[in-house]
Amino acid sequence: MSPSCRTICWAVCLATLSGPSVAEDRCKLYPTGSVIEYSYELVGPDACLAFCEQTEGCVAWSYTPHTFNPKTAPGECRLLPDDGTREDHARDFCGRLDG
Repeated sequence: MSPSCRTICWAVCLATLSGPSVAEDRCKLYPTGSVIEYSYELVGPDACLAFCEQTEGCVAWSYTPHTFNPKTAPGECRLLPDDGTREDHARDFCGRLDG
């Protein structure tokens, strides 16, 4: 199993064990500079949040589902090194890590 696949598997496992998500519904964060990492294999905002928690330097994240059912289909997870620029969005999710 590749290291990136292991990371994604851990993110999904932690997301399912971590309880309720602190994701904000209907928002998208745009980077003000660079993006730490993109993932197109995670399913749901909880997995994106867990991936951010595991990634050094990640302060905020944004998740765009590829379909209108973010609980069953993968989407695009963006990990940001800063708070980014928040925008209300009809079907996206975003959040910031506390602390």
